[in-house]
Amino acid sequence: MTDVAYPIVPIRKSGRRLGAVLLGGCVACVLPPAIDAAWAQSPSAVESFTGEAGPRTDPGAIGTAPDGTVKWHGPLGPSAASLATAGLSFDVNVYEYFFSNPSAGLRPGQLSNSTYFLLSLDADLNTIAGIEGGWIHATQTFFGLRWNNRNMDGDVGDSTVGYQPTFNRDFARLSILTYQQRLFDDRFAIEVGRTHPNRYYALPPCQSSVSCFQDILQLNAGVTSPLYGVWGGNLAYKISPEDYIQAGAFAVTSRANFFSGYDWGSEPLDGALVLAEIGRSTTFASQAYPGRVALTGFYNTADHEDNLKTVSGRSKALNPADPVLQRSGTSGVILTASQVVWRADGGTDGGNLNPTSVQAYTSLAYAPDPTIPIRWNAFAGLTLQSPDPSRPLDRYGIKVNWQRIAPDYAQFLSDANRISGGSGAPYSRDKLVFEANAHLALGRGVFFEPVAQYLVDGNSYWNPYTANRPKDGFYVGATLIVPLGAILGLAPG
Repeated sequence: MTDVAYPIVPIRKSGRRLGAVLLGGCVACVLPPAIDAAWAQSPSAVESFTGEAGPRTDPGAIGTAPDGTVKWHGPLGPSAASLATAGLSFDVNVYEYFFSNPSAGLRPGQLSNSTYFLLSLDADLNTIAGIEGGWIHATQTFFGLRWNNRNMDGDVGDSTVGYQPTFNRDFARLSILTYQQRLFDDRFAIEVGRTHPNRYYALPPCQSSVSCFQDILQLNAGVTSPLYGVWGGNLAYKISPEDYIQAGAFAVTSRANFFSGYDWGSEPLDGALVLAEIGRSTTFASQAYPGRVALTGFYNTADHEDNLKTVSGRSKALNPADPVLQRSGTSGVILTASQVVWRADGGTDGGNLNPTSVQAYTSLAYAPDPTIPIRWNAFAGLTLQSPDPSRPLDRYGIKVNWQRIAPDYAQFLSDANRISGGSGAPYSRDKLVFEANAHLALGRGVFFEPVAQYLVDGNSYWNPYTANRPKDGFYVGATLIVPLGAILGLAPG
C-alpha cells in the first residue's frame, strides 16, 4: 500500500484491495465448445458458480449479446475472430476510479484518481499445440491518470471506508502469467504461475467493485493488491454442477509495489498464504431464487508485528526506537453468502435471466489470533436487481459494515496518537460504515458505479502516527468500467 501510512504488519506494505471487478473472480471452465477459445481469463473451475469475474470477454459479464450469442463488433472484429479460431483471445479493459472524503477521516476534503488499463491474453494450447485442456493466461496492467494515489490512505486513515487506491510506483505491472490444466471434462482445474488469491477466494457477494471486500482477508492475511501477482498455485474441483472445493498456496511478498512482476528471483519471500474453500452456488439459469455460500479458511506462515509490544515488552508506539516483537503466523475464517429473496414475477418466468429481484448478502470473518489488528469484520446488504425491465443490468444497493479491532491494537492507536501530539484518548474497538451504491449500465458494456458511505467511529489504521483524530463523515466515489476490447472488436461483445 502507500508508504505514507505506517502499516502495522510488514507483509502488508504493498497491499490493499482493488475489489471484485479487477481480479476478483474465476472464469468458467465449462464453456460452449464453439466459443471456448474466445473467452479470456479463465483461472479455475468455480467461476460459473460465482458470476464474479476479472477482466475477460464473457458477454454475459459485460451485459451485451442479450440473445446469448458471442459476436465480435468493431474495427478489429474480423482479425480478432480469426485469432480466436487459432487459439488466441485478447481483451482490454479500463477502470477509472475517482474518490473523495468530503468530511470523513484524518484529513477531510481530499481527492484521488487512478485509471487502470488491463491487457489480457488467453492461449488455448489444445488449438495451438494439441495439449487438451491446457491454457496460458496473461494480464499486463498499465497505470495512468494518477493523482494523490500515494497519500490518500494517510488522508483517510480508516481500514475500511472507501477505496484508498494502491500506491502504484511504476507505470506497468505484470498481473497474471499462468499455466492452467483442465481435466475430467473440465471439472478439475490446476493453475500455477504469477497469480493472486483474490481471483479465487472469498469472492464478493455484492456488485460495487471498490467497496465490497473482506478486510480480514486483505489486512490480516497479508493479501497484496490484486494487480500485484505473486507466485502461487490453485486446485479447484467441481463436486457437482452446483458445488465445488478448492485449495491453493501463494507467496507472501513484502513491498510488492516496488517490483514490476518480471524481476523474478529478487523479490523477498516472507512466507506462504494457504487457503481452502468449499462452496455452493446457483444462478437464474438453474433456479428461480438462486444463492451462493462459501466457507473460506486461511493460514499465513509469515511473521507479523505484535499489535502493541516491543521485544522488551514496552509499548511500541511510545518507544518507536525499540525493535518490535514479531509473531509467527496468523489465520482466519470467512463465511460469504447471498440469496435472492424476492422476484417481481414470483419466479414464473424461468427464461428471464435478469428478473426484477432483491438479493440479500452477507460476509462474516473472524481471526482467532489476538496479535493481529482485526478480530471481526462483517457486512450485510440488499441489492435491487433490474428494477426497470428495460434496463436489466442496473443494480441499486444498501449495505452496513461492522468491524471490531483487537483491544491491544486500539491501545496502540491511542499511544501512537498521544506520542504524535494528540490527546491519546481511547479508540473505539467497534466501527460502522453505512453505504448506498449503484451499478448502472451506460450501453456497449460500459458501467458506472457511484458509491456513498458514512463512517462512524473510524480508526487511523493507515496513518496511526498523527495528532489528528478520524472524523465521522462522508466518503464518496465513482467508478467507470469500460470494456475497450469489446468496443473495438478485439473481444466479443
